Amino acid sequence: MGDEEVFVDEEIGGGDAGGGGKPGFVPAAILKILKWVALGLAAIIFIVTVVFITVSVMTKGPKAEAYPSPSEAYQQVQPILQWYDVGEIRTRTSDENPATVIVSIKLGYDMDNKNAQNEINQRREQIVDQTRYFFSRKLEAELNANYEPQLKNELKEMINKMMDKPYVKDVVFLSFNVMEF
Repeated sequence: MGDEEVFVDEEIGGGDAGGGGKPGFVPAAILKILKWVALGLAAIIFIVTVVFITVSVMTKGPKAEAYPSPSEAYQQVQPILQWYDVGEIRTRTSDENPATVIVSIKLGYDMDNKNAQNEINQRREQIVDQTRYFFSRKLEAELNANYEPQLKNELKEMINKMMDKPYVKDVVFLSFNVMEF
């Protein structure tokens, strides 16, 4: 009797389990398509939500300035100058254990200013001597990149004091070396 009861239960509960199924309100193929469309929409909504949250978190913070503003020296347009090559100057610092300073300098003056060119040319030896003396009075600690703009300004003022008019507009160091021996 045990076998008959199972057989009867299978007929009552399952019937045909092969998949023919009863024709219902919506066919099974359309249900599968709708299921995939719903999964796709859920994935899109999830991705959009993650992107929105990520962007909102990333954009929080200081909004006053994205990049530091450039210094005034870089904002100004530098005039085009004519350059006079003073050459390489070698001297020793005024330290207790002096270091050797080797600097190559060019002086900038207004374009096509023949008076400036003539006077700088005539005073070349004085300029070289005063520049050598200028660097020999400095300590090694004063001759580093932090003080370079200050050194250029001091040197420009010193050279302009030697001349009839302040012709020198800029001083550049093509090489600037301080070495201990």
